[in-house]
Amino acid sequence: MTAAAPPLCAWLVAAGAHADCGADEQHRQTQCLDAGSGATFGLDRRPLGARRRGSARSGMAMSVALQPERVIVEKKRPDVKQRRVVVTGMGVVTPLGHDPDVFYNNLLDGHSGISEIETFDCSKFPTRIAGEIKSFSTEGWVVPKLSKRMDKFMLYLITAGKKALENGGLTEEVRNDLDKTRCGVLIGSAMGGMKVFNDAIEALRVSYRKMNPFCVPFATTNMGSAILAMDLGWMGPNYSISTACATSNFCILNAANHIRRGEADVMLCGGSDAPLIPIGLGGFVACRALSQRNSDPTKASRPWDMDRDGFVMGEGAGVLVLEELEHAKQRGATIYAEFLGGSFTCDAYHNSSILFAPFK
Repeated sequence: MTAAAPPLCAWLVAAGAHADCGADEQHRQTQCLDAGSGATFGLDRRPLGARRRGSARSGMAMSVALQPERVIVEKKRPDVKQRRVVVTGMGVVTPLGHDPDVFYNNLLDGHSGISEIETFDCSKFPTRIAGEIKSFSTEGWVVPKLSKRMDKFMLYLITAGKKALENGGLTEEVRNDLDKTRCGVLIGSAMGGMKVFNDAIEALRVSYRKMNPFCVPFATTNMGSAILAMDLGWMGPNYSISTACATSNFCILNAANHIRRGEADVMLCGGSDAPLIPIGLGGFVACRALSQRNSDPTKASRPWDMDRDGFVMGEGAGVLVLEELEHAKQRGATIYAEFLGGSFTCDAYHNSSILFAPFK
């Protein structure tokens, strides 16, 4: 068993191989191993084939990052005004359905997704209703091994994202022909992996040895976008935005701007959240923000109504495929709508009596 090469060496070796450098790959790897033999590195127990595939992927990403400056200088970016953004795919995971048409028709028919919470015992809470997803399966969308470890917000995100790709006709065969350096993922979350983090706290009460080693990465809001991008091999813009209830809107607008500026041709964007756990419910109850109309769940959410007594929590995910117009036309995509524009604003208004007592 041999020690793994220093990460930078491995990346540069793979980058050189990807760039068709004339030197022998094995010779370069040997040099890197020799150079790092005096330091302590973790042992890479993966099979040789797996290590080579990992190095190739790292090399591809490094080659993208190290593109010569002349590409930027010689090739002018397309005029922003000439790049139009359209919607070519939609994916949802909601209490009203997991298909865009089913979801939309249920809304039009006046169906409510609000009901009594069944995931945990909330009998001691004054609020016992929410927009809870009753039936959900990741089969065919998320690898079983990962689905057992991930927080729900990530499972909703990845599932909705892949459904959006399917809805947009971006099959694996079509995706293989895309320039993956110009495809990105920007799906946000207001609260991230609350359950994973809460479970880690409970485990820590016993011992840190009981904690899930994935608790930190699986709790961060950007990891859903990151894992989806890694799964697809997309190397364009990839990050997450968290702006409370406006998260998805911010993500969609930023994704559209990446396309308009010529930084991407295809973007997956939207939002995902799964805050329906005791600490999530309790937190909103504590600030007196939730409706307590438990006897009539379907009529509990009534914004602007004179008899309103708070909002109703929910969970789910919604993802759009945004695409540059000519790019969409070239592959014969179905165009649902055109994104015409938006803006970022803040009213900078705060009133503690409203924030902590919305029902007054």
